Amino acid sequence: MFGSVVSRWTMLHFWTALAFFVLAQAEMAFGIAYPAVSLFAPTTLAAVHLLTIGWISVLMLGALHQFLPVITAQRIVAGRSALISLMAILVGLAGMEAGFLAMGGVLPITCLACLPIGGTLVLAGFVTASAVLARVLWRTRPLPFSACFVAVGLGFLLITAAMGIVMGLVFAYPDLVPWPEALSTGFHLHLLAGLVGWFTLTAMGVSYRLLSMFTLAPEERGTIGTAVVVLSAGGTVAAWLIGLGNAAGVAIPGETAALGAAAAGIALYIVDMVRLYRARRRRKLELNTVMAVPPLAAFAICLMGALAIAAADDAFIGPVGYLFIFGWLSGLGLSQLYKIVPFLTWLQRYGQVLGKQDVPRVQDLVDERRDRPWFWLYFAAVALGFLAGLVGWTLLWRLAIAAHLTATLMIVRALWLVRRPKAPAMGRQKPMGPRHFGILPYPHGGTVR
Repeated sequence: MFGSVVSRWTMLHFWTALAFFVLAQAEMAFGIAYPAVSLFAPTTLAAVHLLTIGWISVLMLGALHQFLPVITAQRIVAGRSALISLMAILVGLAGMEAGFLAMGGVLPITCLACLPIGGTLVLAGFVTASAVLARVLWRTRPLPFSACFVAVGLGFLLITAAMGIVMGLVFAYPDLVPWPEALSTGFHLHLLAGLVGWFTLTAMGVSYRLLSMFTLAPEERGTIGTAVVVLSAGGTVAAWLIGLGNAAGVAIPGETAALGAAAAGIALYIVDMVRLYRARRRRKLELNTVMAVPPLAAFAICLMGALAIAAADDAFIGPVGYLFIFGWLSGLGLSQLYKIVPFLTWLQRYGQVLGKQDVPRVQDLVDERRDRPWFWLYFAAVALGFLAGLVGWTLLWRLAIAAHLTATLMIVRALWLVRRPKAPAMGRQKPMGPRHFGILPYPHGGTVR
């Protein structure tokens, strides 16, 4: 049936991720973490992992459980395993947070052992989720365009988590680990695998599918799309492998060229997103597609900032990292949740009665006029925070974080109202069939509008 295509645990992933997002922003606004303290302070590391694991990773896994079958035209296979993986990630993240707090003296030093133990549980959760998603990908060979990004991203997810365990062991048991230099030599590989390999490549693949679906733009991206995949994914893989070889003492040339190829692929992706918007058939954009533009702009700025950091100006690391997390990844996540949550809610409520009785449109479940100012406040506050970080004005930066925390809470409230059981007024609409909801098919019945 139409309603049965909703992944059972996706909404739980979303609400859990949003809770961690709010908590991390609150820590930053109240001065517990960066920018009020050092970028590498234990409390900052705790907040960073709330963002990277609790917010972005959980959000992406929940979205992939629902939309990877859409991308690949396969049936949803994640059942109870999706809940098991989420619970392992949450318990493991709690252990990691205890370990970071022990590093900062907030908890007893004996809790430092929780860092690698928690990391191992997080890895177990990632492996469980990735195994389910890999099964979908395996049945879809040859992979569709968007799924290529996801396949590489899942590999980097496991690599990132595994490297995190190694660094956790170095923190907890420095005398027992025979390679203490792994902390310094492996840190940039950990960041490359996580920020670019897992987060960025996966976000690029999913955004290609979602934005083409929601704007009614052609999904096939032609030669430019192929170049984006080859350069971004191939360059990231090559740069990581070369960096690993160099860290192991094997001199391998070409790391700069590989990173340059990845940067070129990302730049082409941004250009291709502009092409996608211009080629859309839906002339009047809904709020979620309008609010996908600021994250793409933030992504472009981050790319230029990364080039500045590569030129040895480390002062940009904090502000660029902040813009990358809150402007690009979090901004894209919030904007697309504003469509995904109503869409899944609509499927659950009305999927089985579609064509049999009056049903509202997906967009009737939200109030764009009410919610639009909060999205603008979010992105304006992130922009202000980025500028404050560049000039070193910490107090203004924290005030900006407090502002986008407020905006986040109001957007979460809007999503919560969507899930209320009371349906919006439908007036005298005629019974609607699938054609009333757009022209792009949803697998195994139904369409998306």
